Amino acid sequence: MYGPCGCGGRTRTYDLRVMSPTSFQLLYPAICVCAIYYNRNFLIVNSLFKKANNIYGDFMKDKEIFSLSLDIGREIIKCGGEISRAEDTVKRINRAYGNRCEVFALPSIIIAQCGGYMQIRKIDAEETDLSELSRLNALSRKLCSDKNDEISVTRKAGYSEIQNIIAICFATSSFCLFFGGTVIDAIISAFIGVIISYSGIQRFGFPLFTDNLISAFLSAVIANLPLKLGVSVNPGMIIIGTIMLLVPGLTVVNSIRD
Repeated sequence: MYGPCGCGGRTRTYDLRVMSPTSFQLLYPAICVCAIYYNRNFLIVNSLFKKANNIYGDFMKDKEIFSLSLDIGREIIKCGGEISRAEDTVKRINRAYGNRCEVFALPSIIIAQCGGYMQIRKIDAEETDLSELSRLNALSRKLCSDKNDEISVTRKAGYSEIQNIIAICFATSSFCLFFGGTVIDAIISAFIGVIISYSGIQRFGFPLFTDNLISAFLSAVIANLPLKLGVSVNPGMIIIGTIMLLVPGLTVVNSIRD
């Protein structure tokens, strides 16, 4: 039976363990034809196919897990997670599948090596999202427990627009009152906070510093408008309450920890 199925000597096609996945995929239809022709030897050929399929299946599974773990690490950093947390997550996921992994991460890039292959992920602008960060942590624990039936790194919708607006109003007005502003100052501060949050400046792709500079200038201009209209307010307190939205508190704390 082996004569018609072989090509190039025993080491190339008879030992399926040394074949590349592409060569195996090309050879498999020919093996199936030979198996039909030699019906009495079908079980032998089929067992060879299952053996090779297991070998390459395990290889592809390890590579997919490695790639998936790197995607999770990148998203953790993008959502505001610590660098050390992202590195530890990648290592733990690969260790759970019996693979040793080395990881090096920065706020803008993450590099990892597992076995004979290495992958790199470029990290775009940070988008702080603690609900997504919590989901990614749960996802990594799920992967480590080998319950990977429904795994997705795609970011899911965290909070609705109404929830975001309520949070913005609450934060800006609270800081305004905390620093000595009046109720009217707090209401105006909340209004300005919603305006700068949904002004669409981020769509122009400016650096974070430029975004904050434009937003702060816009806040100061609007905060002084009530005085021009004869309304007695304290622009300083309004600006303080609004400007707290632009302070990257989580980023500062993470940078100090890292």
